[in-house]
Amino acid sequence: MDGSFQIDRGFLVALTGAALGLLACSAGAGSQGTPSNVLRQSWEAYRTRFIQKDGRVIDYRAGGISTSEGQAYAMLRAAWIRDRATFDRAWNWSLNNLNSGVRADHLWAWKWGKDAAGNWKVLDKAFATDADEDAAVALLLAWKTWNDPRYLRAAQATIADLWNHAVVAIGGRRYLLAGDSLCGADGCRINPSYYAPYAYRLFAKYDRAHPWNQMVGESYRLLESVSSLTGTHLPPDWAHLDTTTGDVALGSSKDSSFSYDAFRVFWRVALDYRVNQDPRAAQYLRQSLPWLSAEWSRDGRVPAVISANGRQRAEYESFDMLGGILPALRITAPQVADQVGKKLVSTYSNGFWSEPDSYYLQNWAWLGTALYEGYVAPFRELL
Repeated sequence: MDGSFQIDRGFLVALTGAALGLLACSAGAGSQGTPSNVLRQSWEAYRTRFIQKDGRVIDYRAGGISTSEGQAYAMLRAAWIRDRATFDRAWNWSLNNLNSGVRADHLWAWKWGKDAAGNWKVLDKAFATDADEDAAVALLLAWKTWNDPRYLRAAQATIADLWNHAVVAIGGRRYLLAGDSLCGADGCRINPSYYAPYAYRLFAKYDRAHPWNQMVGESYRLLESVSSLTGTHLPPDWAHLDTTTGDVALGSSKDSSFSYDAFRVFWRVALDYRVNQDPRAAQYLRQSLPWLSAEWSRDGRVPAVISANGRQRAEYESFDMLGGILPALRITAPQVADQVGKKLVSTYSNGFWSEPDSYYLQNWAWLGTALYEGYVAPFRELL
């Protein structure tokens, strides 16, 4: 991802003080019951640019492919902001193209696009755990908001299949796999940013056949374990799970970096803290965020890729990362969070942050802003 976007002077002058003021005020205003104007405007802009009329979400920077991740983000945001029409379109497209006739369970193939012969189809039918988790949470939000039992039934089917295909027991502990195509003879690649303790609390409530509450504690144990392996105490993008012993280790230098994947850990933990006030969430953030806070305080930026020993592996910064870490910094370092928030919002114009063609950035800037502003009412309604 190219994060070297430059903001010209005219753009900065054109920014309204209202956007900056909104972020500053909402950060200290407590939980909000309704989405802000920025959240509404940016959702409308995203829906117009990235979501087709049939509900397919397009990743323009990856050759126009669609992914289960992108579909789940669209459903999550649509349910969060209460846009039922868009929710239904994204959900129906996903069912028809990523599951029906592709998989025998209720999980989704992760990649859909154009093959070498020019045909649009599933390119990889393996599931990606984070996408199915996010989709299940979105379906629960939709059920609670619109009282349609179809959403609840679909969520429960997905949740049950996640337990059966993505949760493994090793030595009395449980671990979350990243999908069904990332294991070999020596173990599995796992992704810490897929661990979502807030989701497992909800899954435990609506899928009583499986002990999902165990996965809350297992999530914090795993996150603390992998973060202790790096010199920065930041979580790595990927780690290696020994499926015989349950030992977790760092992988390659690329996998062990904190970058594109790993920053999502902080958003997921921050959401658990904001909704459930779990002290383990606050403890984890206090242990793992100081390096980033210090880096920001020194340089006014954080590099987009950080090696396990703290070396900068990219010259540019990542605004999607800033969106992801923003609500977590609010919990541990509010003054730093205020500075990060102002920098992020300074890139916002006409519904988009920084790079209007980056679907990943637009999602994480929105998700981070929603949580930073305290708009968590839809999640609390599920408790």
